[in-house]
Amino acid sequence: MGRFGPEYWDKYGVYRTPLGFNLTLLVLLRPFLVWLMSALTWRPDLDIMSLFFPSKSNFLVAIGIAAIALLPAVVYSMRRPSSSQSWGRIWRFMRWPMLLAAVLDLGWLLMQASSNHYQFSFYLAGQIVLVSWVILYLINSRYLTCFFGDWPEPDTK
Repeated sequence: MGRFGPEYWDKYGVYRTPLGFNLTLLVLLRPFLVWLMSALTWRPDLDIMSLFFPSKSNFLVAIGIAAIALLPAVVYSMRRPSSSQSWGRIWRFMRWPMLLAAVLDLGWLLMQASSNHYQFSFYLAGQIVLVSWVILYLINSRYLTCFFGDWPEPDTK
C-alpha cells in the first residue's frame, strides 16, 4: 500500500477527502438527489422523476440500491477527532458497500436498458457511463485505499 506525504494531510493529520470520493457518493446517491430535486420543484409540467425512473418500481429499486451507499456517507460524516474510534474500525471497510452499490446499480441500469430492447436513452446511457467510472475509480484508486485506512486521532483536550 503506497503512502502519500504530508501535502495530502489535513489539519488533523489524516488524509484529505479526495474529490473522487465526493463525486462517487454523488453518483451513488443520485436517486435520493433526484427525489429531493423533484420534491423541491413541485411543478406538474416539469417531471424530473419520469426522466430517470419510468415507473415507481424502478424508483424503489434504485432507492434500495442507493441505501447501501448511505452507510459510507453516514460513517464519513462521523470522520472527525471528536468521534468515537469505533467508527474508525467500521470506516476501513466502507469501500466494499460503495463497490457493492455501484455494481448493483450498474446491473440494474443494464437490466433497464435490456428491457427497453437497448433503445437509446440519453439519461440511461449517461448513468451507465457514470456508474462504470465509479466502479473503475473504486477498484483502481491507491489514494482511496489510504483514505479508507485513516481515521483521526481523538481530541486530547
